[in-house]
Amino acid sequence: MTDEPESTEAEEPTEGGNVATETEPANALERGIEHEIERAEEHLPVEMTTSAPGLLPGELRPHPTPVQYVIVAIVLVVITALEIAVSYTEGTLPDGLIVVLLIVMAFVKFFLVASWYMHLRTDQLVFRRFFILGAVAAIVLYLIVLATLHGIASS
Repeated sequence: MTDEPESTEAEEPTEGGNVATETEPANALERGIEHEIERAEEHLPVEMTTSAPGLLPGELRPHPTPVQYVIVAIVLVVITALEIAVSYTEGTLPDGLIVVLLIVMAFVKFFLVASWYMHLRTDQLVFRRFFILGAVAAIVLYLIVLATLHGIASS
């Protein structure tokens, strides 16, 4: 047996006298795509194309230490205590201000949990983008359903 596969396709001479088959354009396309990928990878930062020593694939920096996790947990507890304290100020603070404060604190807690405990700050940017895309899509879906149900209830 030879290493060359047998071809049953019709071979036609090209302008240069070489023989071309129907599979050459596909191979040329594959080579072109591979070349474009290599060119694109040359422009990426090194940390996006290679993982650091001792890290899992997709990680850009090492995971936080246990002490850092505990510090973040303490910050989350303090923010939760502030949320509870703000909720008890009903009547002394305007309702609009209470709502804004609670939403801001909830967003800060969400950001801390997502970045530290879900490891989004140590993973590649693509994982962060997918997470943000999913969060935005969920909010949009929630608003659409809320508007639809509100429209049905007022009819």
